[in-house]
Amino acid sequence: MKNLVVLLLTAMFTLGMGIGDASAKLPKTYAEFKARYQTEGKTPEGALKLHMEAIFCYLNPETRSEASKMLRYSLYLSKPLEQSYNYSTFVERMKDPECHYTFRSYCKGTSPENNYAMSPDNFSVNIVRKRNSEGYLKLDVKSSGADSTHAIWLLNHDGLWYVDNNAPLYLLVRKPKAPSNAHDADFDTEPVVQPETGTTSSQASQPSPQPEPEPSVPVPAPVEEYIPQSLPDLNAPPQQ
Repeated sequence: MKNLVVLLLTAMFTLGMGIGDASAKLPKTYAEFKARYQTEGKTPEGALKLHMEAIFCYLNPETRSEASKMLRYSLYLSKPLEQSYNYSTFVERMKDPECHYTFRSYCKGTSPENNYAMSPDNFSVNIVRKRNSEGYLKLDVKSSGADSTHAIWLLNHDGLWYVDNNAPLYLLVRKPKAPSNAHDADFDTEPVVQPETGTTSSQASQPSPQPEPEPSVPVPAPVEEYIPQSLPDLNAPPQQ
């Protein structure tokens, strides 16, 4: 009987882990995101986690169209995200790969030293405190690239939490440092750029030709020729 109880508990734990792993992966469609939101959005922590998942979906051009609708939903906007002037900087930095590390910095385990490496399909937001302020609920989050915490503001609508102010999430933080173990694929956070069509890999790896150096023999400076401003008129009568 005891062994049976242990087996049942193990099976339940394994099942629970499987469900958790499945829900941790980034949603592929807006319909999937919205369905999850009806459950996970009942807590402010769950709403912020889904908001971050939508951001990571937006960073990928292949899922950007669906992610735009996810972010519109999680921000409780009445029009598309790209049409909102208040979020123009947010959109600009999500589209710029040079700024993507800023969003990754709010995930546990990241740092400038490891290039803010993390898995979008398995991450936790670094939430350090929850508090009420002026009718809003604020989640203080920590960026591994900043010294102080930042507050994300949320509001509740009909039993679900939505992000009302996410400005700190796209504040620029310390730039990542080049990892010393760049050979390790775990540190690859951006897609590898492939050579253009018609260019072989060997050609792509060859350095571009450099201009030949100038000869080291000194070149003499040009000699200026003296030209008088005017010549005397030899036929003119002598001056008295």
